[in-house]
Amino acid sequence: MIIVGTVLGLALFLFVGWIISTEMFQTRAWRRRVASGDNEIVEALILEAMAGWRRARPPRDVPASLWAGVQRAELASATAALAVVQSSAEGEFRTVEGRREQVSSALDEAFALAARLVEMMLYDVPNLSLGSVRVDVYSTFTADGGAAVQKPILTTTAHRADADGIDWDDLPPADILARFETAWEASEGGLAAPIALPPIPGLPNDGEAS
Repeated sequence: MIIVGTVLGLALFLFVGWIISTEMFQTRAWRRRVASGDNEIVEALILEAMAGWRRARPPRDVPASLWAGVQRAELASATAALAVVQSSAEGEFRTVEGRREQVSSALDEAFALAARLVEMMLYDVPNLSLGSVRVDVYSTFTADGGAAVQKPILTTTAHRADADGIDWDDLPPADILARFETAWEASEGGLAAPIALPPIPGLPNDGEAS
């Protein structure tokens, strides 16, 4: 029995060591491909991370509406130097004394969502250290004829050098985005207004608001 137990223990040790070694070699291979400028592996790593976010439950300190925005995020373009991610945000309403009242505007939600996506893209994508990330946030408007259309209301481009050292947990989203290249507009009533987006590298310029 002692010999059998020793053999089984050695086999388990070797098996675990093989798994760790395989993962380590795979991680090194991914990082070499990223360093060589392989944009396909950069895109694959980001999409894998985003798929995990879609399957995950909201973290305890993250509102469900904010996490839903994270899960709606889509990758528009990706290189090791810059990844462009797009999502959408809407105002939040609650019933107060029998009436529906707005408690958070679309811009409020857009700021929170953009800050969260910047942080996750820079620090929560395994085996990838992006140099910069751009987040475009859209919201719903009514077009001529009454059709619902989505237009961009906020864009921010964050560089890692500016992001490192930020107190992500304590600073308000607006203060975080103020450290980056952020653009947004509001009407006289404080409502979100459509903006023109800068071109997405490698894609046709379709970012102008209409």
